[in-house]
Amino acid sequence: MKRKYRILVGGILIVFILTGIYLYAHFDPSGYAFFPKCPVYTITGYKCPGCGSQRAFYNLFQGNYMTAFRYNPLMFILIPYIIFAIYIEYIANMSSKRILRLRSIFYGKWAVLILAVVIIAYTMIRNT
Repeated sequence: MKRKYRILVGGILIVFILTGIYLYAHFDPSGYAFFPKCPVYTITGYKCPGCGSQRAFYNLFQGNYMTAFRYNPLMFILIPYIIFAIYIEYIANMSSKRILRLRSIFYGKWAVLILAVVIIAYTMIRNT
């Protein structure tokens, strides 16, 4: 049952990711109302860690890498981390000792703490 669940969740993630890639490759979030606005920025006037990500994705898919980086540099750190996390969780052989070790490193308390500090520091720096 667990394997079927993982395959189902993995399939849903793939569909979700491919849909997002299509949308962000073909539509500029600045010009279309169906892209959501950041509720944190709308309410507080402060940029959250994700602010600019939609425009960054659009520019990334258009080949404007520096513009994408200027919209949200944190995204360039988190995308590989998220892709690796998806790989470990849904694709990798979970019985492998090496994968289990990598999983404990990337999901361990130190990884979470470091990630939280990076996100908080980034948010503070971009709002000063």
